[in-house]
Amino acid sequence: MQRDAIVIGGGPAGAATAARLARLGRRVVLFEKERFPRFHIGESLLPCSMELLDETGLRPALARADFLPKYAAEFLTPDGAQRCRYPFAEGLVPGAPSSFEVDRAQFDQLLLEHARAEGATVEEECQVVRFDVDSPDRVEVTVRSRDGTERTEHAAVLVDASGQSALVASRLGLRQMEPELKNVAVFSHFEGAARASGPLEGDISVVLVPDGWWWVIPLRGDRTSVGFVGPKAAFSGRKPDEAFLTEGIEATPYLAERFRSATRVAPVRTISDWSYKSRALTGDRWLMVGDAGAFIDPVFSTGVHLGLTAAKGAAHAIDRALADGRFERSRFLAYEAGMRRMVDTYSELVKGFYRPEFCELLLRPSDRLDLRRAVISLLAGHGADRFEVAWRVALFHQIVRANRRFSLVPRLEGRREAFGRLRS
Repeated sequence: MQRDAIVIGGGPAGAATAARLARLGRRVVLFEKERFPRFHIGESLLPCSMELLDETGLRPALARADFLPKYAAEFLTPDGAQRCRYPFAEGLVPGAPSSFEVDRAQFDQLLLEHARAEGATVEEECQVVRFDVDSPDRVEVTVRSRDGTERTEHAAVLVDASGQSALVASRLGLRQMEPELKNVAVFSHFEGAARASGPLEGDISVVLVPDGWWWVIPLRGDRTSVGFVGPKAAFSGRKPDEAFLTEGIEATPYLAERFRSATRVAPVRTISDWSYKSRALTGDRWLMVGDAGAFIDPVFSTGVHLGLTAAKGAAHAIDRALADGRFERSRFLAYEAGMRRMVDTYSELVKGFYRPEFCELLLRPSDRLDLRRAVISLLAGHGADRFEVAWRVALFHQIVRANRRFSLVPRLEGRREAFGRLRS
């Protein structure tokens, strides 16, 4: 065969997988259906991702791109009166103290070009329209080029990094939606929004309104990403359009102040029902990485981090399989188990976030037993698989359940009322 691996999709997970395999001396081709650069949401990176990007040799390119540094995440009430900042440098587990707020079009193109530089063959505007993983000795894909012509490619292993289209999971009937996280997002970019200066400038702000939450992500220059996320019932039958976004900003005092002099400079976009998992992440001669295997929710900015983590694990698993010529699913189960643990950890965190008693504790975290520092580590991506973080986060969830009944911290009454109404 001419190829060791075929990668479907050129986003961060696919590009990082291809780059790592090429660096290991493997013959890899990546097919991306779009032409980069292209718009993508998910601009806020986690500090733990910096270590993964360093391993791929991408840090110099990131430095040249001059993305805005991100040192913390903050959670606050609609009027900004209650707020809690989580500086990543104060986490329980040592690690990178900062990351970046990025323009995903530029960031993703950097990763794709890096895969090329490492030796991977990258073909854009080439869509994989069919695949066959049933053969015992190879995988086969049919690729359609921009001009409509089709051709067949073979390799030893197939990597699905097709993002939320989840090509393999959808075709094989493995995709499972998350019923607790059937949300809708509406978002856009603005210029001229107010922001802090110095180290606080790049903080991501999560505004806890009664029926959902808003993100505010300052980007390089004068651009700011803002979006609302909530269950379908939060829209009361309205369309998630420009009018809804504008009225929501004006009705939220903290946002109204920050965006008073801002001008929208990008289309208003929406995404709905995006949270899902695949019943399997691997099979004989194939693996899923990144959003192709699972997507949780944007609230803790885990998408890119999970994709880069998956790329590292998948590349090593494939390299070992190629070394001894064995490609049955059992060869990839350790990779799958590791990714499932990470996805499950963040899924529990996200599901908790949508309950008011969880957010009440986020606004007033306890320093006892280093609980706040453990939550910081998880928000930074550090220590999701570390015992010293895991038991403290488990205890945090227990305190959240107690707070549901006993008012351990001040209530967010509006959020509690909305929670019952929206889910009734």
